[in-house]
Amino acid sequence: MTAEPDFEKDQEGREAERQATSMKDQLSKEVASWSKERRQPASETIVGVAQPVIQRRSPRPAGESKKPRAPSVAGKAPGAGSKPFSMSYDGMTQAEYTQYLLDRGSR
Repeated sequence: MTAEPDFEKDQEGREAERQATSMKDQLSKEVASWSKERRQPASETIVGVAQPVIQRRSPRPAGESKKPRAPSVAGKAPGAGSKPFSMSYDGMTQAEYTQYLLDRGSR
C-alpha cells in the first residue's frame, strides 16, 4: 500500500486551513479598521435642518373668476339608469358562461 492518497488529503487539508486562516486574518484587520473609524469623532460638522421654504401661490387677480363646471348629469337621459359592474367572460354573456360551466360539469 502506498501513502500517497493520505499525503494528498493532508496537503489539501493544510491548504484549506491556510486559506481559512488567511481570510480570518484579513477580516480581523478590516474589523479593527472599521472599529477605529467608528470610535473617532467625525471631522465633518453636522448641519442642522433649516426651516423649510414655503412657496406661496400668487393670488388670482380680482377680475378672474373660477370657470363654471359643466353638470355631470346633463349628458344622461332622465330615465336611463346606470348598469352595475359585470364581469366579462371572454365575450360571452353571463347566461352563456353559466351554460358553458354546466356543460363542463362544474357546479
